[in-house]
Amino acid sequence: MIVWLNRIVDWIENVLVTGLMLIATVVAIVQVIARYVFNNSLFWSEELILYSLITMSFLTMGMGVRYASHISVDAVYAFASPRTAKFLQIGAACLGLIFAAVLVWYGGRLVLNTSRMGQLSPAMRIPVGYIYAVIPAAGIFMLLRYLLVLRELLAGRGYEPPQVDIKTS
Repeated sequence: MIVWLNRIVDWIENVLVTGLMLIATVVAIVQVIARYVFNNSLFWSEELILYSLITMSFLTMGMGVRYASHISVDAVYAFASPRTAKFLQIGAACLGLIFAAVLVWYGGRLVLNTSRMGQLSPAMRIPVGYIYAVIPAAGIFMLLRYLLVLRELLAGRGYEPPQVDIKTS
């Protein structure tokens, strides 16, 4: 079931991050054209770009877990015995689970409190609670990813992140 959920989370993250990047890029280009060609600025563009970038940052935290691209000290594993290295990897995954749970808990409280107050964003006038909802959502995505990593480690297999084929030339 975790593998199936992981595929769904992959798809959701990829679609959202790609869409948000596209929106931020297009709005930035339109803003530059509006400002310098038509001498008229879009008052809401900077806010939309900012919220898009922040949302992308939170959504890619789960991708970092999936592709094992978060900062880690791999030199420790080289000097430790295989049993100690596995113990350290399980401990790191458990700490990641705790961090993700904190994001879900406190992010959810932030969303509820902000929604209850009725706070609106300055330019676009949308409820700020909707914007803050990305925090617990990112925590849930990270929780699923850390559960997948932990499942692999506890089954006796090392976690092997999927290989990304990025062509540089």
